[in-house]
Formats: sequence, C-alpha cells, structure tokens
Amino acid sequence: MSGSGNTAENRRSSPDFCPPQYLVPVILESGSAYYCGYDGAISVTINGALWSRTWWSLSGDSVTEYTPEAKASLGTWDTRFDDDYAAWLAAQPPVSPEVCPPSC
Repeated sequence: MSGSGNTAENRRSSPDFCPPQYLVPVILESGSAYYCGYDGAISVTINGALWSRTWWSLSGDSVTEYTPEAKASLGTWDTRFDDDYAAWLAAQPPVSPEVCPPSC
C-alpha cells in the first residue's frame, strides 16, 4: 500500500457516520435516538480514492464496504455489507408516489 495516495484511517462511528442498515434505534424517556451497531471504521484509500471501509465492533464483528472500483478490481468479495443493505432497503416502508397535477 505504499505511495502518496494510499492511506488507511480509523474513525469512531456516530449516528452521522454509520451505514443506515446498522443504525439501531433507542427509545429514551425524552424521545428516541440512534447509535451505530459498529464502534468504528477503517477506511482504505488507494490512489487518493476511497477503496474500502471495514466497520468493526469491540465484540469482534466486522463487515467490509467495498467501492464499485474495488469490486471491479477484485472480481469477488464478501457481499455481507451489500446483502445487509439490500435487506434493510427492502424492509423500509414504501414511498408514496407524488401526485401529478392534471397538467402533467
């Protein structure tokens, strides 16, 4: 991974830095909040562009999010991140179609 555009960085997760499929709702007396099911992520940059992000937890679980460029280069990869996202997306309530006025 040598080179000026190749880096790896660890960052703690937060509700603003967490894939939607791993956000966990928490009911509080004052309302609701969310936390991330993972404690952080290690982001890998190759040639200055994000390549992958491995979400990790202190319990030892991890899942890797690959960019389209990484997927194209690898050919095969662990699809758990994509599978989890597809399951989360399928579980979302349907979006109501916008009503089109008579003029459209």
